[in-house]
Amino acid sequence: MATKGQTPTSIVKELCEPLKTDPRFIGQPGRFYASAIALVNYIYKSWFALMKRSQFQLEGKNRWLEMLNSDVELVESSGVSLDSLRTKAAEILVQFAPLNTAETESTNGKKAKKRKKSQNSDSDRNLSKNLFETYRNTEDNLTRCAISYLLKNGCKINEKEEDAKKFAQRRRKLEIQIERLREQLETRIPKGRDLTATKWLESIVVATHNVPTNEAEAKSWQDSLLRQSSKVPFPVAYESNEDMTWFKNQFGRICVKFNGLSEHSFQVYCDSRQLHWFQRFLEDQQIKKNSKNQHSSSLFTLRSGRIAWQEEEGKGDPWNINRLTLYCSVDTRLWTTEGTNQVREEKAEEIAKIITNTKAKGDLNEKQQAHIKRKNSTLDRINNPFPRPTKPLYNGQSHILVGISLGLEKPATLAVVRFVQSKPE
Repeated sequence: MATKGQTPTSIVKELCEPLKTDPRFIGQPGRFYASAIALVNYIYKSWFALMKRSQFQLEGKNRWLEMLNSDVELVESSGVSLDSLRTKAAEILVQFAPLNTAETESTNGKKAKKRKKSQNSDSDRNLSKNLFETYRNTEDNLTRCAISYLLKNGCKINEKEEDAKKFAQRRRKLEIQIERLREQLETRIPKGRDLTATKWLESIVVATHNVPTNEAEAKSWQDSLLRQSSKVPFPVAYESNEDMTWFKNQFGRICVKFNGLSEHSFQVYCDSRQLHWFQRFLEDQQIKKNSKNQHSSSLFTLRSGRIAWQEEEGKGDPWNINRLTLYCSVDTRLWTTEGTNQVREEKAEEIAKIITNTKAKGDLNEKQQAHIKRKNSTLDRINNPFPRPTKPLYNGQSHILVGISLGLEKPATLAVVRFVQSKPE
């Protein structure tokens, strides 16, 4: 599972099956189980992606630790003097001189000054990359030692004597980074929400009746006691836009029913800035229903929804204190005629490719023929457009980039850069 970066869906599904007969969960809608399975798979998929990145970082830092040696160690390993090692390093630098030197020198004026810094940094990165690749591909010990010397000195020849104390600190810093990455890979496993505080109480009992055998165990107990888990269940995902039914009640308010909870209806309370979206969700379903399903739900503006509990402060039962929130995922292109046509063309091309590939197999069985028939029917419905307002498609400007940095101290920092002018706006 770790090498593939995902868990097989069948494993989570099999683990979820016994819950259907558990007295605590009997009578739950099937959608709740499907949502739980999907959510676990999403969590582990993202967790595996993070672990994969950490594993790559660990492998890279381990390789660098093997290469990072002091001048004394490099001299001893290479069997030559430090001056000879520097000479070999200088020869390697000449060998990997930037290929665009002539182009850089021919550029003049303000444009050259503005680009000089970025060109230098790009050149250094390319040089480092080439040096690492050469180190991996060569068996010559002297070349390897010379490359290690260059990389630890920023791809330059250092004429000064190396400070042994500073080098030791640098190496120790790298070792600490490796230790932390190893700890992350070994201990960071996704954990569920402790809704009943059972795990926290168990940690209290263990910590008060036992003495930790080592510092690591003491830290694990402390982490368990200080961990603040959300007190509300995970959201319930409705990944199909037809799992939600929209209608208006006798007071003209927009309401929604969910698949598996059809005996309950929920009134929508929102700001006027979101109201037009819910009106569109209602209109799309009504148009499809009135046309006797001659329109396709794949062109609904609403793509999926999610019910979640929003925590509130107060005393009493959680279902009375907290309140339900509906999160909706939309495709903004499906708001207008032009955007809808763009999506329709993409889907039609995809369906046509599936039909062509299936027919190419030849000697189709009944199941494959029925599959082609369904795809052709879907293609016909996609080509039946929804009434949408007209608005020209937005044409982006490739020379303008927007960067957003999110953080705790400064929630959002925005930078707009125009490359034609080469300065922030």
